[in-house]
Amino acid sequence: MSIVQNSIKITFLFFLCSGFYFQAKSQTKLLNGQIISKKDSSKLVGVHVVNISTNQATNSIAEGFFTMPYQPGDTILLTSIGYNEHFLYTGMFWVASGQLISIYMSEKVYDLPGVDVNQYNSKEEFKEDFTNKAPAKPVNKELFQYEGPSELKDVKTDLNAHIPLGSPITKLYNKIGKEARKAKKLAKAKETEERAKTIEQKYNPGVVQRVLELESKTDAQKFMETCPLDDDFVVRAKEYDIVKAILDCQKTQANEKNDQ
Repeated sequence: MSIVQNSIKITFLFFLCSGFYFQAKSQTKLLNGQIISKKDSSKLVGVHVVNISTNQATNSIAEGFFTMPYQPGDTILLTSIGYNEHFLYTGMFWVASGQLISIYMSEKVYDLPGVDVNQYNSKEEFKEDFTNKAPAKPVNKELFQYEGPSELKDVKTDLNAHIPLGSPITKLYNKIGKEARKAKKLAKAKETEERAKTIEQKYNPGVVQRVLELESKTDAQKFMETCPLDDDFVVRAKEYDIVKAILDCQKTQANEKNDQ
């Protein structure tokens, strides 16, 4: 092979590799955004912006501006205290790299229980109302009743001061210990109930339906059956961790279908 042919071959390979390089590089885009309150159009500073697909994160700065690299198909999550979480699905819109877009976040509405407020015209009126209120629940006197000897000389014991098993003190100790064990069981049951409630709130068909944009909660329930998340993970995870786990599971299922 001549020198000229070798030069042509090397030049062709150079341009071919360069084309692949620029094609791959062109897939990465830069998202410039400004986050604005939907209520009063104020600029939101300190909003947490996470690219769930790449685990890159940043915060909005002065005037609500932020910059985030992404590839088409990435999911970007915006969270801020007092506002509803906001998702950007980059596969569903086309924006030129570096073009500034406005993102509006809506305030979160909290449902608080009602509170009765009484207005008193005088101290006497307050005193009368307070006096007529239902008395507090009385103390269980049975726990503190002792019907045994009132003096030490009347207590039957040996020289080692061992308290007989049938003594009133032993009975009182056993009763208090039984109440303590019962309270411990109730506390454990309450902790288990709170844990189950936390898991249900963080990973449920409604969350899956919203993240995957499914048509019904029935489809979301079927997805959860094929994609169960570990309870310990759900309890510890933040919102964007759960969203990422859902999307990763969906991607895995799609790859398995394609392989079949």
